[in-house]
Amino acid sequence: QITGGGRVDAVYILATPEEIGFIKPMIAMRNGTQSGATLYASSRSAQGTSGPDFRLEMEGLQYSEIPMLAGGNMPLMQQALSAVHNDYSLARMYAMGVDAWTLANHFSQMRQVQGFEINGNTGALTASPDCVINRKLSWLKYQQGEIVPAS
Repeated sequence: QITGGGRVDAVYILATPEEIGFIKPMIAMRNGTQSGATLYASSRSAQGTSGPDFRLEMEGLQYSEIPMLAGGNMPLMQQALSAVHNDYSLARMYAMGVDAWTLANHFSQMRQVQGFEINGNTGALTASPDCVINRKLSWLKYQQGEIVPAS
């Protein structure tokens, strides 16, 4: 979103970790480092294996992540990452498979009980009256070289 003065208020970025390493500084140059522009990204921009330098460079960036990779289910996260040789894209698919199994086992409850929610590994899962599955993700941010829950 661009304000009347031409400054950017917020940006949602779809990029790999390498690409976001170039994009974020370009936005800072365009707006000034103290502009206060909020930067959001998809989980594609984050990797759990990123080092401290990357985490410091991404200061303030907020990104969506599935709860399993946000630390919500550490045993499953370790199992999934081990099974897929630390490929985070495949770990997300692994979590989706676990949630698909859970949804299949609770499908009748989801259809019959309004507001029924499953705290899945890919997000908080609910179903609409016409059986459309909705998912709410966790949001994290880079803060002082650490990854913390976004408020």
